[in-house]
Amino acid sequence: MRSRATNLLQAAALFAGIVYLVVGSLFYLSPILFSRICGMDVGEDWLTEIPKDPLMSTLYYMATAFASLLGVTGASMVLPLFDPEKYRVLMYFTGAIFPGFAAVTLLRNGIRLGHPLLIVFGGVFLAICVVTVLGIAATRHAGRPGGR
Repeated sequence: MRSRATNLLQAAALFAGIVYLVVGSLFYLSPILFSRICGMDVGEDWLTEIPKDPLMSTLYYMATAFASLLGVTGASMVLPLFDPEKYRVLMYFTGAIFPGFAAVTLLRNGIRLGHPLLIVFGGVFLAICVVTVLGIAATRHAGRPGGR
């Protein structure tokens, strides 16, 4: 029988996995659809202009590659749902460290530039980080050999 602390860690894994999978896959499959969902007006000719500019094409294809990484990471977040103690290190990196750095970057730049969408995404990553850290802290005894 799982404890409430383990359920909190599993909820954090599920929340992070859904966010990562949806955002990463959506941007990877269609950056224009992703932009429209986020309320940004991007013209169809935007994609035809990208290959012409070396900086923009590099940024675009790197962002697309990292979006695929985010989608795959979201899919891997199903592993802690079955055994959160076994995949504890995965939770540290993908549930606490990555969203912590992402939240700081997005919130800092969103506030500095007055960009509400960056602030919203920063808040989502901050929520993932906080819930995961709380889940990890609540299950710290279960993660030790002979713990509970």
